[in-house]
Amino acid sequence: MSIIIKSGSSSTLASVDTNNNLQVNVPANPDNAGFVTLTAESDPGTITGYRTLRNLEATDDYRLRTGVDQTLFNEYFPSTTINGNIWNTLVSGQTITVASNFANLNGTVTSGQFSQLRTWRHMPAFMTFPTYCEIDLQFSQLPVTNTVYEWGLGLAATTAAPTDGAFFRINAAGEFRAVLSTAGTEVTSADISAQIPAANITNDFLIVLSEKAVEYWISDVLVAVLPRSSAAGATTASMNLPIFIRQYNSGLATTASTVKVGYVNLSIGDMATNKPWGHVINGGGGMAYQFQTGAAALGTSALYTNSLAAGAGAAMTNTTAALGTGLGGQFTAQPTLTAGSDGIVCSYLVPAGTNAIPGKSLYITGVKVHGAVTAALTGGPVLYAYSIAYGGNALSLATVESNGVTKASRRIALGFETFAATAAVGVLGSPAGCSMTFNSPILVQPGEYIQIAAKNLGTVTSGGTITFLVTFDGYME
Repeated sequence: MSIIIKSGSSSTLASVDTNNNLQVNVPANPDNAGFVTLTAESDPGTITGYRTLRNLEATDDYRLRTGVDQTLFNEYFPSTTINGNIWNTLVSGQTITVASNFANLNGTVTSGQFSQLRTWRHMPAFMTFPTYCEIDLQFSQLPVTNTVYEWGLGLAATTAAPTDGAFFRINAAGEFRAVLSTAGTEVTSADISAQIPAANITNDFLIVLSEKAVEYWISDVLVAVLPRSSAAGATTASMNLPIFIRQYNSGLATTASTVKVGYVNLSIGDMATNKPWGHVINGGGGMAYQFQTGAAALGTSALYTNSLAAGAGAAMTNTTAALGTGLGGQFTAQPTLTAGSDGIVCSYLVPAGTNAIPGKSLYITGVKVHGAVTAALTGGPVLYAYSIAYGGNALSLATVESNGVTKASRRIALGFETFAATAAVGVLGSPAGCSMTFNSPILVQPGEYIQIAAKNLGTVTSGGTITFLVTFDGYME
């Protein structure tokens, strides 16, 4: 049966194109025009059974409202050790290891044993602005009877249920559910076990937390939405939660399984925070004064251990870090280096990038050097001209520039400190030290050094020591 569309009693007919699509042109006369409401489809409803549509919004000045996301946390596992500056590891009977770009929560079969990877930082949520928690992970096998898996945002201890949070859970019976816990009162989605990921395949799990509801996505498909309880003041009690991944055995497990965590990110949506980039990076663990992901060492990158004595010190040279290595810290010198020669006070090599150590660049935004006599000087006076040496790819300050092969240090004069002849213990080189901030940060790239050098323009001493405190301000990107 054919159908002809025409205008009333006239002979004007509607047209179709070569693909049999009806050709439509809306009226040009505003008096005759209807209107179209624009919406955005976020999800076609493949799992939920309904399309997720959202209205677009305009201001009273006819500007379409848009949002700018802000990343707050971004972490991965390229080496063989957990970055303990960022992650808290909680285990009993089980282990957490790093290999092949995954953090591995290695399960057992014994009842009551557990492993949990949790950020030290608690991630904020702000009213109508969505908090996006994204975790890439895979499982060695699923489900496992009597083993519980949970991942997302939440406050969780040993094997007890989280006391607050929004997360995914595969329970001991193998049911897969989205969970919203508000001060320990849980609401769960319908069983979405049909969406349990296949073994040894990485999936992207996204939790979108706002003050009205929590959305749960798997690889860009919306699988559940849990609204805020009508009696609750917010979706979760704290709205400041750590990211966590854990597994535990509620009974004797049928087999030992492994949870493999690949990439973790947290962002705030629709909010142009205008937070300085250095603040953002430091909030994610990138502060310069601690070791970065992939480094063999943990803790502070400065040479400033607890109860570090001034000691006997060492004579500075311009080819070795005789006083010690570190991104700042405490260093003691015997001022016996030839007058007019630069000596290395402190030295730090930004790790070169490999597949196990991310090649991060060091941005220095400020520096300070302050010296004090820690063993009375014999001879003098000592007049130290301080400088910053950066960008060289060899330790020696005498390195010669060779285009494309070696890089000599770039130098920035920092200031003077003076120590009188036969200065006693406790004499300061200056009231507040030499400091400098940089509107344009110093960039030190992977495989390059940053150093503080001191040049005695006074008289060489035959005894005594001067101890320097060196501070760098900056971040790793």
